[in-house]
Amino acid sequence: MNLGFFIANRIAFHQKKSFSAFIVRIAIAAITLSTSVMIIGTAITKGYQKVISEKFYDCWGNLQITNYLRDESHILNDDKIEIDSSIIHQILALKGVNDVHTYTVQSALMKTKEGIEGVIIKGIDNAQTRLLSPQYLIDGKAMQFKKGEPSNEIIISKTIADKLSFKVQDQVILYFLNKNEYTPKARKVTIVGIYNTAIEDYDKHFILADQLFLGKINGEDANVIQGYEIYLKNKNYTLSIKKEIEQNIIDAPLEIYTLEQRFSNIFSWLEMMKMNERIIVIIMLAIASINMITAFLILVMERIPMIGVLKSLGMTNQKIRSIFFVSSFYIISLGVLMGAVLGIGACLIQQHFGIFSLNESVYFIKKVPIYIHLPTLFSIIIGTIILCLSIMILPAIIIRKISPTKAIRFS
Repeated sequence: MNLGFFIANRIAFHQKKSFSAFIVRIAIAAITLSTSVMIIGTAITKGYQKVISEKFYDCWGNLQITNYLRDESHILNDDKIEIDSSIIHQILALKGVNDVHTYTVQSALMKTKEGIEGVIIKGIDNAQTRLLSPQYLIDGKAMQFKKGEPSNEIIISKTIADKLSFKVQDQVILYFLNKNEYTPKARKVTIVGIYNTAIEDYDKHFILADQLFLGKINGEDANVIQGYEIYLKNKNYTLSIKKEIEQNIIDAPLEIYTLEQRFSNIFSWLEMMKMNERIIVIIMLAIASINMITAFLILVMERIPMIGVLKSLGMTNQKIRSIFFVSSFYIISLGVLMGAVLGIGACLIQQHFGIFSLNESVYFIKKVPIYIHLPTLFSIIIGTIILCLSIMILPAIIIRKISPTKAIRFS
């Protein structure tokens, strides 16, 4: 074994009961804790962003095509368009596109035992299955679509069902007041299912119905819709596909919007969570670095006589510094490795067993979400090692200033 590596190994791991041994253990513990907290913190942040954004994508798609909107966040829009099958086929042919669905949104009044409740009805086509999947449909069944015939079945949210004391198979009356009409149209519908996305603003207002049902009420043809919802295989394709559709597939007055544009307040809030993630990483790196600097200085100060002997035997300052750098690398690597095992282990336990719960009405989900993003994980591991080692350069300067004769006399 190389002499430098041998000495570095002895300094890092083969110390007898001494103050420096105690400090090394504290440094390892601090790095372990910092690394694990960074891994867990980023996994929770990214997990939360992923779960909430995916819920919104399931509700509305990654991209939407409608007539030009003065207010991109305005859901109710009186301007309608006709289904163009060539647009749908061209979009489906694009790489990265999963599905294209049509939709219509209209306000209505729901008659309850206590009075009248305002709701928004989202008409969906017969191929739309996302909100009708077991992930969201918690009671009842999906609507039965009949070819060419509107269905009078609806699906309400758990929020609306609890508030108005509705259950599956209840019949309710909906009132529609269309533009230029003074008398509302009443329609009796049957509740066949109850969904729950846990997104308060969505569940509080939206009812799902057959798109043809809304068209018939408005006296419109079956091919009249409000817009297209485009679902992508990967959200990373969003901007490139949006650009492709804008340039080659649609023309004015049609416009394409990302969901981030339509719900900018929600996605801005999710983006702000990255700031919390950065703050956690900065604080934990600072803790790890300070503890490592302290350990490094104490290791050097305790071994001043050894440094004097090595210098008197002809070893250069650079060689001696490398010994302490290698011992620091051993200590840092051990702490980071233990922190990675602890952090990843805690994440996997939460991911599989959901030990820690959340208030669903506040956080939109029942369990603390976890998403281990591998590039971020490797960045934390490698970045912590590199940063802690880089900071060792400054305290290592004191090695150069140690005089061999004074160091030996000091012993």
